[in-house]
Amino acid sequence: MLTEGSIVQKTLNALKTRLEQNDNVIDVQSEQGHVYKATCTFNHPASDEEINDFENKTGLILPPDYKAFLRITNGCRLFNDIEHGGEIELYSLEQILELNEHYDELDGCYDIAYIYQDNIVINSKLYSENQKNYLLWKDHTEQFTEAEPLQMNFELWLDRFVMSQGEKFWSWFIHTAENYYRLS
Repeated sequence: MLTEGSIVQKTLNALKTRLEQNDNVIDVQSEQGHVYKATCTFNHPASDEEINDFENKTGLILPPDYKAFLRITNGCRLFNDIEHGGEIELYSLEQILELNEHYDELDGCYDIAYIYQDNIVINSKLYSENQKNYLLWKDHTEQFTEAEPLQMNFELWLDRFVMSQGEKFWSWFIHTAENYYRLS
């Protein structure tokens, strides 16, 4: 039986193993058959003290699966194209504080990642109300009130994000056979 946070560990361990087996470079196939060489970098783990300090300072709740991520890596950069760089960053606790400096005004929401012009957001108010689907996404220029529910928690998002090799799978429903060629 899976426990909350165990998928994070399995997902990151498998990704790190793939990287180690390939001199820290993996081939990634993205949309429309584009293939590129990518690397990932992981920060040092956050300590329980750092996690507790963050929660005490901000009053924000970090869900257990997200804490499991922080205990493995306090932020990371995923699927960075070796030639062109990338725009996939899961923030460290320090970056979350910097980017969400007015956390007292955010009604429990805070950005945890930047993915090609999108932000991934934890709504700790939803989590505190025992709602398991607390993760949201929004354009980086939008307010938290405009964020859309992802209908999942952090570890399901992370697992699917790694499986989709860094693609914004949450926007795939927008593309249909009728509009794909106009929108691409």
